[in-house]
Amino acid sequence: MNAATFDERDLISRAQQGEAAAFRLLAEHHSRRLCSCALTLCRDAHLAEDLAQETLLEAWRFLTRFDGRSQFSTWLYGILRHRYLKHLRRPDSTRLSPLDTSSSADLQHSELPPPEAAERLEDSLRLRLVVSQLPEEHRQVIELRFFADCNLDEIAATIGCPLGTVKSRLHHGLRKLREMSLNVNLFPRGRESSVRLL
Repeated sequence: MNAATFDERDLISRAQQGEAAAFRLLAEHHSRRLCSCALTLCRDAHLAEDLAQETLLEAWRFLTRFDGRSQFSTWLYGILRHRYLKHLRRPDSTRLSPLDTSSSADLQHSELPPPEAAERLEDSLRLRLVVSQLPEEHRQVIELRFFADCNLDEIAATIGCPLGTVKSRLHHGLRKLREMSLNVNLFPRGRESSVRLL
């Protein structure tokens, strides 16, 4: 379903009346970004997929509680945050380093010629390495905003803090990132525009 024919409100209404096919379309629309957000939180690709699936299952189960006062995505990310916090309370919960979450998926799905796609992937991994060195509170908002493409309300729901705090962390995180990038050979080929961040 393309953007022109995607009517989220209609799908939500139909899904709240029990239409599983409508919810399936909603899930397909949000699943990729949901996985990206989960990956930012847990730093484990397999766990991120599990958390995203658990979030969607819980959303389907309690869909009648969604009252439309927030964006549907914001509501989903609130559920994701609770699923993640529940995971952290388990005695066997673990977190991987940021480098363990990288894969060639972006390269495989790129529409660019292989050499250029490989160079952009390399730039992206280099950028992620620098971002991973930020303090945790800044790393999360930077990754959610620029890697998972979340808006500020969605970030607030995902990390469970006020919108003003998100804005402040984003501002300070970007400032720190600029300072760090002055001392890091972040764009050795002069392709600053190839990595969407600032």
